[in-house]
Amino acid sequence: MAEKHQLVAPLQGISCHCWNGDQSCLAISPNDNSMQIYEASTWTKVADLDEHDLQVSGIDWCPHTNKIVTASHDRNAFVWSWNAEEQRWKPSLVILRIDRAALDVKWSPDGMKFAVSSGAKCVPICHYEQENDWWVSKMVKKHKSTVTCLSWHPSSQLIATGSTDFKCRVISAFVAGVDAEQQSGPFAEVMPFGEVYAEFNCQGWVQGVCWSPSGDALAYCGQDSSLQVVHFGGAQPVERSIRFGQLPLSCLTFLSENCIVGGGHEMNPMVFTGGASDGWHFDKMVDVKEEKASSSQADSGVSAARARFQAMAKRGNDSKKETEIWTQHASAITCIQRMGSPGDAAYNKFSTSACDGRVVVWNLPS
Repeated sequence: MAEKHQLVAPLQGISCHCWNGDQSCLAISPNDNSMQIYEASTWTKVADLDEHDLQVSGIDWCPHTNKIVTASHDRNAFVWSWNAEEQRWKPSLVILRIDRAALDVKWSPDGMKFAVSSGAKCVPICHYEQENDWWVSKMVKKHKSTVTCLSWHPSSQLIATGSTDFKCRVISAFVAGVDAEQQSGPFAEVMPFGEVYAEFNCQGWVQGVCWSPSGDALAYCGQDSSLQVVHFGGAQPVERSIRFGQLPLSCLTFLSENCIVGGGHEMNPMVFTGGASDGWHFDKMVDVKEEKASSSQADSGVSAARARFQAMAKRGNDSKKETEIWTQHASAITCIQRMGSPGDAAYNKFSTSACDGRVVVWNLPS
């Protein structure tokens, strides 16, 4: 079942979106320098925030602190806090110290830090300094090309990054004085900040990356129409590769330990299922075309023959070409977000936004 909402003009599109903790509000960027906030119960716009100078490329809403972080091609980030007295969102500028566009941004699961991917081949890890009342960034500089995407491990001390250097990396994001006792996640030994725990190959640009709810598996998708899933826990990580015939994915998320959903240029979310022991495979498209029985009944007998000869005379063929787009989205999917309570082991609801200006809420049967 799908619930479709046309929030902005089809030619404008939506570059990214995210939900607050209880999914009562939605934040989107209509492919420009602004962020719009909608009340989900009525789908009415309640805020329009435009502090950035260039396109907003990433939005994330922390469920613990209710703060929103935005990143933009103007190389800056803003942390937005709700001011109850003034009844408005107040921005706090974060100087990222990058000389190329910011491309993605994510809060850590504990809400203490956020990370920004960029075209500057680095990832600023930002945390708040109470005594100075500002956000401080520490740089991860282990990439050889643009960092397109990132995802936090549930421990909040590791990040996975995808890059146009055909690599997916797992990097230490432990910040002393901010994090509690250092953890290594699925790895044997802890590493200092910015050091690479593991590096995995792809045959194309890495466009999307995500951790499983437990943090024991990592998935990333490439521009070569592939999905790679890495399972940790043994002596060595176990990599699984899935090739599919559809157009490439640009974003993905785990719905459970055994289910991944991704979206991209195919305009239709794709479901992959599997596990560490059984491997992974493409399962199905989420959006399924409804067959029209009335049209098949009408195309029978004399009327079908007449339509066939008319098609041959007018178009030089004997078949009817379908021109209507039947999928919920009419353009490439730009962002996918799972919906549920933080820390859930499984989700059956997620949302997608696309270049057609729509947000679609999907409900998968469990």
